[in-house]
Amino acid sequence: MSLSLCGNISIMPPKCSRKERRRGFRNSSSVDADKRAVERLSFEKAFHPFIAGAYNRLVQELSQETGARISIPPPSIPKDEIVITGEKEAVAMAIACIQAIYEEKKRKTTTISVEVKKSQHKYIVGPKGNTLQEILENTGVSVEMPPLDSASETIILRGEPDKLGPALTQVYAKAKSVIVVEVIAPAWLHRFIIGKKGQNISRITQQLPKVHIEFTDGEERISLEGPTEEVEQAQAQIQEIIKDLMARMDYAEINIDQRFHRHLIGKNGANINRIKEQYKVSVRIPQDSERCGLVRIEGDPQGVQLARKELMDMAQRMENERTKDLIIEQRFHRTIIGQKGEKIKEVRDKFPEVIIIFPDQQQKSDIVQLRGPKNEVEKCAKFLQKLIAELVESSFSISVPIHKQFHKNIIGKGGANIKKVRTQSLQFYLDL
Repeated sequence: MSLSLCGNISIMPPKCSRKERRRGFRNSSSVDADKRAVERLSFEKAFHPFIAGAYNRLVQELSQETGARISIPPPSIPKDEIVITGEKEAVAMAIACIQAIYEEKKRKTTTISVEVKKSQHKYIVGPKGNTLQEILENTGVSVEMPPLDSASETIILRGEPDKLGPALTQVYAKAKSVIVVEVIAPAWLHRFIIGKKGQNISRITQQLPKVHIEFTDGEERISLEGPTEEVEQAQAQIQEIIKDLMARMDYAEINIDQRFHRHLIGKNGANINRIKEQYKVSVRIPQDSERCGLVRIEGDPQGVQLARKELMDMAQRMENERTKDLIIEQRFHRTIIGQKGEKIKEVRDKFPEVIIIFPDQQQKSDIVQLRGPKNEVEKCAKFLQKLIAELVESSFSISVPIHKQFHKNIIGKGGANIKKVRTQSLQFYLDL
């Protein structure tokens, strides 16, 4: 920049270098006080961009050439005041230059107002206001934006009349350079649109890297942001995916009492994983912490209906299920179970819908648990109670003296003889 830009100003910058001036200031504080000045001047905020210049280059050059420090408030601060500090001569020269720039722009510039959709304002401003600076540099026109928290969509362009047209063209180009569109799709379908491990969306963003795609939890909209042409391509691809999914997918929601959820899932997920695999569906059972009974099934329409029926049937059975504890002395457990479980198998075959659970021997518990449909549990309980009563009634013991050297012969190899006696005895009781 040349100081000629400031007009015919007779004030000349000091001859000594800054280093020399600083040395002089240190040597004489009284001289320092006489030469230093601070000026606070008000210039309309709208003309600050012309004083600062694009990317603040003009004010920086002015500061370097005059030796004065010039502080212009940033665009975000609504203050007209510009503060100039330094040696009196430098400050006077800077003021004269700023005044000349201000008066020239005040005289030569005019304004036009345009309406631009609020959502597009950020693309005109650009990252850290860089786009506004770019327009100012290219055209000499300042673009005034309404505050972000304002609902106003009015943008003011200030500059020389012959420059306003090119600047307006750039403003519209920047506004349209990036668009935001929304695609509507059922929220439950979003994860299928995204694809396994995000493969569907990854394919689109790899082809169109400038497009940002955002899914909002619980809402039906998908937002796409980026260059107009690329966004339109991404929109078309996503709508095609949605159309395909809607044609071959369905969902169902069923309310199942939360206390049955763990039974629906099964041990290590055995039940629910089988249903998912068998019917090619996705099943979401809420966590206990959610305190919600809503189970959601998604997938192939036929598979959804079949899975829904099976889950409802399971829930119905559990609704009618009863658990009953029988007190059976532990000494009878082995007798009821029989060798290799043969005797309890007969009971289970007689009552196939009832689950019979014996405690572990180490627990030393007398409680045998029955679980199943209410009527079947009652029948099974009566059967076992009758069996136990007969065992108790016919249970007695006698001591038979046998010389110790013959014990191993009575027991038999691996306990075979004594097991045979026990089995035959139990069969006798069961046949009564």
